[in-house]
Amino acid sequence: MPLSSTIEENLQNLINQIKIIYSSPNLESHYLEYFKRQVTQIDERAPDNVKKVEKACFELGIRNVSRFYKVESDYYEWELQRRAFRLVAPSVEHLCKSVIFENTRFPHDEISDPLNSKYYCVMVQYVGSINTQKLMNYIRSLKNKSISKKNYNFRVADVERMVQLTGFEHKGVSPIGMNQSIPIILSKSITELHPPVFYFGAGHKDWKLGMPILDFIKATKCFVTDLL
Repeated sequence: MPLSSTIEENLQNLINQIKIIYSSPNLESHYLEYFKRQVTQIDERAPDNVKKVEKACFELGIRNVSRFYKVESDYYEWELQRRAFRLVAPSVEHLCKSVIFENTRFPHDEISDPLNSKYYCVMVQYVGSINTQKLMNYIRSLKNKSISKKNYNFRVADVERMVQLTGFEHKGVSPIGMNQSIPIILSKSITELHPPVFYFGAGHKDWKLGMPILDFIKATKCFVTDLL
């Protein structure tokens, strides 16, 4: 049942007020302290892939700043704002996803060189987008543009290949705990979020993971670039 215009207006006003509060510089350090104190636990009923992500968080030394969330099965049918409310995220801008990109002109499946890999795990906000030209230019710059442009053509990897590489199903892809160590590229826009936390897949479509952005970057040693 659609909301009345008055309720919609009041809801939008509330959302705007929340954004103003969260964007306050005085709140940021206190928010991060609170966030890290509220680390959530998972139990034995959690899917194996979620446990795999948690294990990887321990190995990376970031389990103490990781928050796992079990969401409803129809979560992806919800509007972004409802998802943000469900995770107690500061805004819809804090909701992110991981997309596996493939260089279709790469001669083999090698991913050992993060400066020139066939596959990359690209993280972007749901409200954002991925400019494949910028993606190609950035990856090419990692080798000082010594490789010709004709050797690059990035597209989203097909689902079967994505599952094989990550071990995760569609809508449950996590950059942490993947089957293979695919290099990670984080959209620069994510680093500009206030407060500096973000939310993404935790290995299963019904589970999400939130953590401070700087902790993630330090632990994963991911690349950061402008992709919008």
